[in-house]
Amino acid sequence: MRGAALATLLAIPAALALAQPPEELVHVQRGTLPILITAPHGGQKAIPGAALRNVKDPALRAASRNWGGAVDSRDGGTEELAIGMAKEIQRITGQAPYLVAARFHRKYADANRPVEIAMEGPAARPAYELYHRSIRGFVDEIRRAHAAGLLIDVHGQDKMPDALLRGTRGGRSILKLYRRAGAAGVTGPQGLFGQLEAQGFKVFPPNREGVGAGREYPGLDGGYTVLTYGGDNADGIDAFLLEFGTVYRRRDRVQRSAADAARAVAGFYEAYLK
Repeated sequence: MRGAALATLLAIPAALALAQPPEELVHVQRGTLPILITAPHGGQKAIPGAALRNVKDPALRAASRNWGGAVDSRDGGTEELAIGMAKEIQRITGQAPYLVAARFHRKYADANRPVEIAMEGPAARPAYELYHRSIRGFVDEIRRAHAAGLLIDVHGQDKMPDALLRGTRGGRSILKLYRRAGAAGVTGPQGLFGQLEAQGFKVFPPNREGVGAGREYPGLDGGYTVLTYGGDNADGIDAFLLEFGTVYRRRDRVQRSAADAARAVAGFYEAYLK
């Protein structure tokens, strides 16, 4: 979301938007670490009065082609992953990360799409706008208070069920990190995906392949949130999309996955953000 559309959406001051958010539809947590965790597709709640998105509509499908398609299913377990990661990061570091997680179901609004294709009518817009105002406000807070920041956008995928996919649009969304640390900040032993691999995740692309265009999984290489708030924007921070395979999101595994991912993020913080 850029230009006039972004300006319209963010017209309400961030301080007002973030005051006592409606937690029944959006989970918002202010933090102190330069880390923001987002989860757009894990919610299960209905939005009162909102129409269901018609993902079979040809016009919507065409407009969604560059954003991963028109989808109305949820990424099961990703809300739990995001909240679990935030809790474990706070336990490890003694400080809380920022957190924004959609509790509304994707069939009512897709929080990882531009506003003009995210919903069918106005009833879903307040929840969608709160989600993005919160992210924008938190990114701005991180930029004011810290030399660098990290956004982690949590998703789920079934293309590679036993893998954790990296999405940066070929490095675009982590441009600031790459300029100051090179590929080591991503795939090296202290890099985010180096540490994720050390925690037992099967990462894709494999870390030995490095960072660059054409290596990430097509269509799962970074979406709207990563592009809007990521490191190639002057007002952004480095942003990774993490696509957790179904193996990591099983009910008997999701909390372990959250704890393992949190340890990797905390290690990255010590190496590149502290």
